[in-house]
Amino acid sequence: MRRPLQILAACLSLLPWIVQGSSEAVVVHAGTLLVDPARAPLRAVTLLIEDGLVRSIEAGFVKGHGRVIDLKDAFVLPGLIDLHVHLTSPAEPGGELRAVRQSTADMALTALELGQRNLAAGFTTVVDLGTGRRDHEQAIYALRAAIDAGLVMGPRILAAGSPLSPTGASRTGHYRAEIEAAILPQGVCDGADDCRRAVREQIARGADIINVYNSGSLNDAVIAQRTFTDAEFEAIVEAAHALDRQVIADGHTAAGINAALRAGVDIIDTAPWPDEESWRLMKQSGAFFVPHLHAFERVVGDVPEALDTGSMHWIRDPIMKRLYEIKRQPYSAERAYREGIPIAFGSDVAVIPHGSNAGEFPELVRIGMTPAEAIATATTHAARALGLDHVVGTLEPGKAADVIAVAGSPLEDIRELQRVRFVMKGGNVFRNDL
Repeated sequence: MRRPLQILAACLSLLPWIVQGSSEAVVVHAGTLLVDPARAPLRAVTLLIEDGLVRSIEAGFVKGHGRVIDLKDAFVLPGLIDLHVHLTSPAEPGGELRAVRQSTADMALTALELGQRNLAAGFTTVVDLGTGRRDHEQAIYALRAAIDAGLVMGPRILAAGSPLSPTGASRTGHYRAEIEAAILPQGVCDGADDCRRAVREQIARGADIINVYNSGSLNDAVIAQRTFTDAEFEAIVEAAHALDRQVIADGHTAAGINAALRAGVDIIDTAPWPDEESWRLMKQSGAFFVPHLHAFERVVGDVPEALDTGSMHWIRDPIMKRLYEIKRQPYSAERAYREGIPIAFGSDVAVIPHGSNAGEFPELVRIGMTPAEAIATATTHAARALGLDHVVGTLEPGKAADVIAVAGSPLEDIRELQRVRFVMKGGNVFRNDL
């Protein structure tokens, strides 16, 4: 008998916004083409695309064979990658109620809509870092399968399933005991052996990447400085790496950051309060750093009297004041950039509206990056951080035909990336407003 989510995926195939996968050859005439942000852009070239892959790049506007897409007046570049999204969570109040009122099917349809907002903004690959609830996992896995099968159009999704945490640190909200027992958070483990089991279980259920809460939440009244023991962190990383999964540590404080780095995690996320040891360990390990500058800028107002004018205006005052203090201090990303730590792109949409991801680019330029370096965070750096640089991140032959276009040059005005006009993922056009 077919499972409900399989039936849901089949039903989605009947809806009007579906784009089936195609092996059609496509010819893209690009006025300016940025193959790789580390190289100078090419002028007046043709991208030849077959079976969803870039086959070649030819000088001039070649006729080729297949459907022709005219981007002669546009600036063309690789699809963008966001390492921190939450596809079942819109940026609006009521998240704790949604967890007990929405069905898995509700969440899958929410994720489809929000995923398409990310795709329309030019983000052809996203990493969903989970919520800790099993319904979220099932919804994301069903959507990922439907997208991969060509039933619906959406971004390429890498899913973390449920973030790993020890008892009491799951960041899933708190309910009466009997409700907690019914919807208990997933990904909870205690002790090294149990954490190995949790990693293997996440991967068996479908996780592409392992997310670890290495500190308490910014929403906690008192933030736990670290979560797991050294032995637990090491077991998580060892088990994940043995099964070819990257590990991302999503936390805030130096103690948690440093413990995760010593264990060998691949990506450090958010991290507003690192210390000198953190920078030493990041340099030593080669871990990528994923800040969320735009989210911190938007989450609260600009002055103490206007804390509740930001994107999460419903949060209680003590937490808003904490977020405001983070916004006022120099961002850790500035230090990371000066220290030469590789920075990859993450927006944390859900804290801010889905589709506003690219607001991060001007903030990266503001801390000192060139526009080309800022673009690299969401292309080459992000692809390397995920171990997918053989698939995405540049528009070289053999890689996925994930192509976006804007009217002006983002190398001259990075804000152009907030005005994406054309989106192709895997050779399929999702948006063309040029």
